[in-house]
Amino acid sequence: MASVWFASGQGRGASSRYVGFRAGRRRATSATSTLLARPLARPRKDPVDRRPSIRDVAREAGVSTALASFALNDQKGVSAASRARILEAAEKLGYRADPVARALRTGDGNAYGVMIRNMANPFFLDVLRGAQEAATRQGATILAVDSEYSVEREREHIDLLVAQRVRGLAIAPVGSGEGVARWLELCPGRSTVVINALRPTNARVTRVSPDNERAVTLAVDHLVELGHRRISFLTAPAGLVADDDRKRCFLRRCMERGVEPDLVETHLSLERVHSAVTARLRSTQPPTAIITNSDFTAHAVYRAARDCGVLVGKDLSVVGHDDLPSSQLLDPPLTTLRLDRLSIGKAVFARLADPEGLGDHVEPVELIQRRSTGRVG
Repeated sequence: MASVWFASGQGRGASSRYVGFRAGRRRATSATSTLLARPLARPRKDPVDRRPSIRDVAREAGVSTALASFALNDQKGVSAASRARILEAAEKLGYRADPVARALRTGDGNAYGVMIRNMANPFFLDVLRGAQEAATRQGATILAVDSEYSVEREREHIDLLVAQRVRGLAIAPVGSGEGVARWLELCPGRSTVVINALRPTNARVTRVSPDNERAVTLAVDHLVELGHRRISFLTAPAGLVADDDRKRCFLRRCMERGVEPDLVETHLSLERVHSAVTARLRSTQPPTAIITNSDFTAHAVYRAARDCGVLVGKDLSVVGHDDLPSSQLLDPPLTTLRLDRLSIGKAVFARLADPEGLGDHVEPVELIQRRSTGRVG
């Protein structure tokens, strides 16, 4: 049975939270980010539903905990009679070894790290779910962390994953890829996959991402055919964006179609996007269309339009990216680029588990037209 562990923090010296999901149960523990290598404290469990522990097995078999551990891990130093008694006690109690605990304790487990940059964005959660499904089939564990678009937090999480001896890392990096470089420096022989980012120069890593060039081309062409000539493109600032091939493609395609491009560079939180888009809509030459980096941030664009008295689909066309389930529920429903988010997650894990046998993965995209885009005027 595979597990997924989440970790998030608020910077150096601040509290970090770890939440693990296994077999339908939820466990939460806390520790300071400066003590990440310490064993995770476990909350007390109700005696009624508590899983049998190795101490229970030892007590039932009448042996020491150490001897029970040796027998259950098939190590030497246990007589045939004692081993049989211990295994019988384990079977009677329904004891099963905890692979997550063993992996974190010994570093021998089949554990992989996945670092995303915005846990609030459902896109990344679906990618993580796809990776988990693939990991489950191989009995692997996923340790997931969120950098929250912070280079410092990314570095701290890299150190955490190195300390936990994960066998590989998939990372949606922040900025120019300092986190990837640090990981490769500390763990040069382990598998590395970059998600939604450009491959670092001369780095032995594989890349998993949507077909960014086609996605941007489809969005620009769709808006141009509707008569739009002032199109804004939402992107992270230069110091934080890791997939600026989308930005370059936007500028190039606008030039090819004779369109005036406008880059809206902002931190991709909902509040920051709302502020940036509000400023654009209240400018002397507001855009008639906006291409967002994700359906998640499109929600903030809708809010900004509402606050400015601008009607989405009539006064302003909006194109999203990812086709989240909530996108059809917006008013009006969001035109967006559809892709298989679970497929991306599965492709990520496949390359973590087999770094030599698989190359890059480019996920196909298609334009889904809904009522958030319309003709100018």
